[in-house]
Amino acid sequence: MKILLATYWLLPHVGGVWVYIQDLKARLEKLGHEVEVLARHPDDKSYYILNTNRRVEKKYFKQLVSREIKAIYASQPKPIDPWIVDQEIEFCCYALAAAYFGLQHYDLIHTQDVISSRALWQIKPEHVPLINTIHGCLATDYIVSLEGKAPSATIWKYACAREYYGATSSDLAIVPTHWLQRTQGGYMVPQAHMRVVPYGLDIESYSWRMNQATSLSLPSNVRILVCPARLDKVKGHSCLLDALYKLKQLRSDWICLFVGDGNLRSELEAKAARLELQHHVKFTGSRADVPAILQRSDIVILPSLNDNQPYAVMEAQISRKPIVVSDAGGIPEMVTHGLTGLMARAGDSDELSLYLLCLLENEALRQSVASGGYNWGISQWSIHTMIARTTALYTELLNNRGIRKVSHPPKHPGRHGLGICTWLRTNQNMYIPSAYSIVDDHIVGSILF
Repeated sequence: MKILLATYWLLPHVGGVWVYIQDLKARLEKLGHEVEVLARHPDDKSYYILNTNRRVEKKYFKQLVSREIKAIYASQPKPIDPWIVDQEIEFCCYALAAAYFGLQHYDLIHTQDVISSRALWQIKPEHVPLINTIHGCLATDYIVSLEGKAPSATIWKYACAREYYGATSSDLAIVPTHWLQRTQGGYMVPQAHMRVVPYGLDIESYSWRMNQATSLSLPSNVRILVCPARLDKVKGHSCLLDALYKLKQLRSDWICLFVGDGNLRSELEAKAARLELQHHVKFTGSRADVPAILQRSDIVILPSLNDNQPYAVMEAQISRKPIVVSDAGGIPEMVTHGLTGLMARAGDSDELSLYLLCLLENEALRQSVASGGYNWGISQWSIHTMIARTTALYTELLNNRGIRKVSHPPKHPGRHGLGICTWLRTNQNMYIPSAYSIVDDHIVGSILF
């Protein structure tokens, strides 16, 4: 079977989605399938099929569609935020790039986010089944990023529409946690459309990487705390800095490594300096040797404000390290407080600081939760189980094309870009469905009404 894994993320990417894609691709290939990966290139100026020379510049499509999409949005009865229009231009370019590579050559498409799901659902041949894995909730992340501020009504409508139409633009959706299933239900995604398939970890490969050397110099006279997460508001680093400031007032025989990178780095570094934590908090940037770093740590921390099924928790448990986590999202499905880790309320720096102090001062507790987490992780995070459940859903789709549960009746009917699509079919030999529109009428309708 020829399978396309597709995502709107830039790849390679620091985070769980990239780990999932790599593991899924490797395991499917071991089963004899041919697997390709479509993503945005790290330069964010092009799209490509990974590990091939197949690549197309974004500007090629952008210059074709930008003027018409802007004109269509400008003609609407209510003003629409320019940021939304820019996002829709990017969305259209991604869909056309997918068509440029040729979706008709695949037996099955497996998308990895709500953006790629909606784009490929609209432009793929009807006979090719599409399943998506939803790795998180973009609309909920948006609320968290506002830090208590009220969202713009128009942008909030847009976020909710993208969540709903992205999740349901598939024959079937996979979610890794029951929390995410419930959350997507809050955005009107039918429960029957989703199947819960938890992530798996390639424990053998991870254990090998865990025992390799690391080039990171770590002191031997202090406890090593590690927070392995991209520097994003939803990961809770600011709350962790507050907790570490309180911890420093009680004992200072520790350092905390912030392993990861992101657009918050300078802001977090400035806050660490204001709190006089610069000698206790080290920003390592993105690292390829995270398993080896975790292996040499004493405590792993993940203070997320919103999360699904973070790989960092799975990796800490397999590394047999005590963890302190928040109760955000799906994390309570991974950790039992006092048995397999310690769990603070999300955003509560007092509790986070207290649990870090408890682990630093109590060796028996450290060993107990580390052992409990390891035993749980070994029994729960099997890559073999994840792959078996996922391929069973593939078979279900291939054997039953009528599995589709959700239909999208038009809200604001209209096909736009007919001339553009005709030109691409004729001059680039691209397969584009006759009903395809460069503007998503459901999104327009959701924003306006």
